[in-house]
Amino acid sequence: MNYVGWMIFGVVLLVIEILTPTFFFLWFSIAAFLSGILAMFGLNLGWQVSVFAVASTLLVIFTRPIAKKIMGEAPRKVYVEELKNGVATVVQDIDSSKGTGIVKISGENWRALSVDPKKVIKKGEEVVIERIEGTTVYVRPIETEAKKEGEEI
Repeated sequence: MNYVGWMIFGVVLLVIEILTPTFFFLWFSIAAFLSGILAMFGLNLGWQVSVFAVASTLLVIFTRPIAKKIMGEAPRKVYVEELKNGVATVVQDIDSSKGTGIVKISGENWRALSVDPKKVIKKGEEVVIERIEGTTVYVRPIETEAKKEGEEI
């Protein structure tokens, strides 16, 4: 491959990096430009490919962690155990017999089913998370004093 091919390859990788915010293709782009410069000085294809492989590997290993630190911390991961006994808001009616229901927990939507399969929980109600299985939370409605008084009357 001549130096023009390496430069085009480097530009293509740079464009991919711009379109994807990963800080991954940048290192390959730099390695391609380096191989292109060496191709201008007449190194054969075997050396060019070797330099590309070594340079991209070293750049990924040593500079990617630094770039990730500069860009800031990744969003905090939600730990499933933290969700248990938490309060969520129903954003789609929960009907276990139909297998439907979505709740919002800490700004994220989760598939939800009622622990009482006969009970339908309406949109807007607040629920307590009893357990989590995979990506589904099992919930029960929050019993408020007003509801309890209304049922006794």
